Amino acid sequence: EELTGARVYHMYMVPGGVRGDIPDGFIEHVEKVMKGVEKVLYDVEIALLNNAIFKMRAKGLGYISKAMADEYGIVGPNARAAGLARDIRKDSPYLIYDQLDFNVITGTHSDALERTFVRFREMLQCVSLIRQVINKMPRNGAYYTHIPNPLHWKIPAGETYVRAEASRGEYGYYMVSDGTEYPRRVQVRGPSYTHAIAVLEKLAIGTNLADLAGLMVSLHTCPPEIER
Repeated sequence: EELTGARVYHMYMVPGGVRGDIPDGFIEHVEKVMKGVEKVLYDVEIALLNNAIFKMRAKGLGYISKAMADEYGIVGPNARAAGLARDIRKDSPYLIYDQLDFNVITGTHSDALERTFVRFREMLQCVSLIRQVINKMPRNGAYYTHIPNPLHWKIPAGETYVRAEASRGEYGYYMVSDGTEYPRRVQVRGPSYTHAIAVLEKLAIGTNLADLAGLMVSLHTCPPEIER
C-alpha cells in the first residue's frame, strides 16, 4: 500500500515497467518488514510446527500421490509437497528469476503436515528472494518512457498462454485474438479451482469431519480465485 496507494491496485504495473518510482526510504522499510516477517515465522515454527498435537492431527491427512498430482493438475506447494520439483520460476524463468539464487523446495510425505512445512520453508525463501531483488534493483535511470494506451492496440490474430508461479502455484492466462483491439476470449487458470473443487472432493472421502477444516487449510485455496 505504501508503494501503490492501495492493497489491490492493478494499474501500478504497465507493459514495460511501472507507473512510478519507489518513494524515499522504501527499501529500508522493506528490510525492516522482512526482519519482522522472519521473527514471526520463527515464532510460528516454535508454536505450531513443533506442536505435538498439530503434527499428530496433520500427519497422514490428505495424502496426494504423484500420480494423483499429475491426474488432477495439482500445482505449486501442493505438488512440491508430493515430491514434484515443479516451479515455473525455474522451469520457464521470467523477469529476473534466472538471476536469483534459490532451489525448488520439495517434500516427500505429501500430507497436510508436509504441505505446511513446504509452505513454511518457501516463505523463508521468499524473504531471501526479496532481499536479492532489492540488491539488484537499479538505483538510477528512467523507470518508464511512455505509458501505452492498450485501448488503441491492434493485437495480431492468434492465441497465447502466459503463466507465472503464484503463491498457490501456476497462474495462467489463455487469450485468443481476432486481430481487433479487444481479445476475443480470455480464460484465467488459477490453482484454487482444481485444489478446492476436484482435489478436496477426492481427499474428503473417508476423512473425519473434525479433520476437514485442517484438510481444507492445507490445500491453501482462495474462494475468489475459484470462480474464473
